[in-house]
Amino acid sequence: MDWEIPLHVALRSVTAILAIIAFGYGVARAVSVRGDGWRRGLRALGAPLLLGVVVLSVLDLATVLTQLEVPEDTVLEWIWTALDVLVPAFLLLQMETWRRYDRLQAELAMLSETDPLTGLPNRRGFLARAEPAVAAARRDGRACAVAMLDLDRFKAINDGFGHPAGDAVLRGAALTIAQAVRASDVTARLGGEEFALLLPGDDPAGAARLVERLRAAVAAGVAHPAGAGQRVTFSAGIAALGPGGGEAALEAALSAADQALYAAKAAGRDRVMIG
Repeated sequence: MDWEIPLHVALRSVTAILAIIAFGYGVARAVSVRGDGWRRGLRALGAPLLLGVVVLSVLDLATVLTQLEVPEDTVLEWIWTALDVLVPAFLLLQMETWRRYDRLQAELAMLSETDPLTGLPNRRGFLARAEPAVAAARRDGRACAVAMLDLDRFKAINDGFGHPAGDAVLRGAALTIAQAVRASDVTARLGGEEFALLLPGDDPAGAARLVERLRAAVAAGVAHPAGAGQRVTFSAGIAALGPGGGEAALEAALSAADQALYAAKAAGRDRVMIG
């Protein structure tokens, strides 16, 4: 029949095209995203399957176009030819489902490591970003320092002007700090009015100079709810990161910087002290 060859060519062409698209999409996702073992196994199984579908479809097309006749002559065989299209289509839809799942997982991971008020990393996010930054500095033989920053008399702002005013001060301080630090530095809000910095490449003296610049930037750039007569200030403590790396070393350095921060508060606030 006149319609058999065009229909057969159309079905086999769609099958081959979908299989090629699914194979390329799957390879791209496998390279860019690490899935679990089950999904890696399905990718390993799906890749040769899709290539097999392409090869068989192309061979069948060549045979039909050369002989100008189709091998199918029953309804059941035509049904199977049509169903062949569903194999690459199903795999393509499955990979798209995995892509959306991976994106949602990444978004959830980001939310779990981000402070919702300021957009800075929280403690979990700080540790996750700090460890590779420390490792890179260690490989280059550079020092590392950490700093703990705490806004001065922040409770008075919340009590006197309300929590929305306090939140505005926190967001302003976070933005000012994030814009003033270097790309290699790691900044976080650990909770309340307390911020942390990891400064790869700086010893405590160099870190103190950078934090002094931050202190001036916050005082000049963050509006105090009481008006122009008042400034937003912070106290800071700095400590060197000990040899090695990992979460334990970071926590120890943060604790030492926190002790220096308490000393800065006790000495009158609005100052930087090295522990």
